[in-house]
Amino acid sequence: MNIGPLLFSTAVLALLFGVLAGMGTNAFLRRRGYADVGNAALCALAASLVGARITFVLRWWPQYAQDPWSMLNVRDAGFDVLAGVTVLALVGVLIGWRRPAWRRPLAAVLVVGALAWGMGSLAARALSESQQPLPALTLRDLRGHPVALQDLRGQPTVINLWATWCGPCRREMPMLARAQAAMPHVRFVFADQGESIAAVQRYLELERLELGHVLLDPHMDVSTWYGARGYPTTLFIDAQGALRDTQVGELSAATLAAHLARITP
Repeated sequence: MNIGPLLFSTAVLALLFGVLAGMGTNAFLRRRGYADVGNAALCALAASLVGARITFVLRWWPQYAQDPWSMLNVRDAGFDVLAGVTVLALVGVLIGWRRPAWRRPLAAVLVVGALAWGMGSLAARALSESQQPLPALTLRDLRGHPVALQDLRGQPTVINLWATWCGPCRREMPMLARAQAAMPHVRFVFADQGESIAAVQRYLELERLELGHVLLDPHMDVSTWYGARGYPTTLFIDAQGALRDTQVGELSAATLAAHLARITP
């Protein structure tokens, strides 16, 4: 979703919705004489995000071990939801145990914030798992041959919407190239958005990337169909051709594996 010049994933917007709901609840209770627990609630949130990140990294450690510095790149959206909620509750209980006067307002702030985040996350999940079928669009490969997207049914498919001028697209491309070579049971499609054959070929040659299924979408029809508002956007399609998951922004090997788990047996 775009807010002015900025692009936010629906997951980030759901989190912001939860934070705003919690802070609004804190302001409401403070005006009625309860203790101000805003800073305590934010500390609990920070602890929950750290716990969610650490748990996700441990869960997908073999992927992160290939590039340990990627553990610090939280832009890959790798967080374990259950661990985050558990840490949030535990930190809230600990703070309430140490500060009895904060128990009721802090509990209210955390519960309202968590419920608002949960509703936003469910809405985001419904949007990303829309069961949209593959569109009746025909793109062209680098030799000019037509490729009908509906012909991609029958195999789990990852469609990466990218462009050569996109920095995050360029950073994740070597990892996606390795994944394509290592996972023949998954079809990886790289649909360049709005550029010429010459621009794409020049980029692949300069970066020495050997990719299969590179397609050209000069009018960005796939972006329009799926509502992609920024790049890279990666679509995870099941074997029946239905959209099951979407990631806006750069993927890591770990977040790719987590998304693939939803479309592969």
